[in-house]
Amino acid sequence: MRVDRLPRAASGPVVRSPRDSAPIGSLTGGLLDRLRRFGGSGSVIDHQGARMSGAEFAATVQRAAIGMSRRGLHPNDVVAVLAPVSTARLVSVHTAMAVGCVALPLELTSDIDTLIRVLVDTDARMILVTGELAPLAVELAERSRVRQVVSFDGAPETTPFAELLRPAPHHGAYDPAHCLFDSGLLDYAAVPGAPPRVIRHPHRELAAHFRRLDAELRLSRDDTVVLENGMTELDRCVLASVALWNGASVLALPTDDEAAARAAVRSHRATVRVASGRP
Repeated sequence: MRVDRLPRAASGPVVRSPRDSAPIGSLTGGLLDRLRRFGGSGSVIDHQGARMSGAEFAATVQRAAIGMSRRGLHPNDVVAVLAPVSTARLVSVHTAMAVGCVALPLELTSDIDTLIRVLVDTDARMILVTGELAPLAVELAERSRVRQVVSFDGAPETTPFAELLRPAPHHGAYDPAHCLFDSGLLDYAAVPGAPPRVIRHPHRELAAHFRRLDAELRLSRDDTVVLENGMTELDRCVLASVALWNGASVLALPTDDEAAARAAVRSHRATVRVASGRP
């Protein structure tokens, strides 16, 4: 993973958050408390779409994780995510890990047979999906062991994501900000004539990657990092966590058009971009 530092617009002294701590239990464990304590959280931005503050993102993940636990998800259960590179994908992946589950981000370029096989082989229990992809998610659930489909837009035959955010009078001692478990992330690759090859990245690997990027990039509140299609899910997930932990912003850019990507980078004044085979 090679990271490009882009020119930063002059805006006074660089403000950095304290670097004496790291997330606990998952990549967002303790994030909300940290942002509330030090203030100045950045934003999570969809290019030409939704925007939320870093604190709103962390609160959404924490509340949704409680909601997932309430709906019967347990640590080590596999939760699939079907969404383009976006705020919704980022929220979904981090929510799954916050509840102690293993996130399985599905690639939109995979054919349906590959998607079904990887869901069956990993014994996925839930799919989190954006509205336009909900019909596909419902079909995948019918042809696998998935029990629940949760849609950000409340599509037919799905549970609205908002249901996960409803306050519960009692959720026991569960607190996704402080629980310790070995959550993780699954990657997969199609293999001709064979089942998809699935690789698990446990939390300890994600945490080590976090520490490396945090030390290398030294992000500040003036930074905006770009998440793109060409990146691995591991890099996208961890880079976003490092950015938010340091009060920086995250820009989700779901395009393969390099000219459009560069224009978006300029318009949002992004400062960090991963080199993924770009010229």
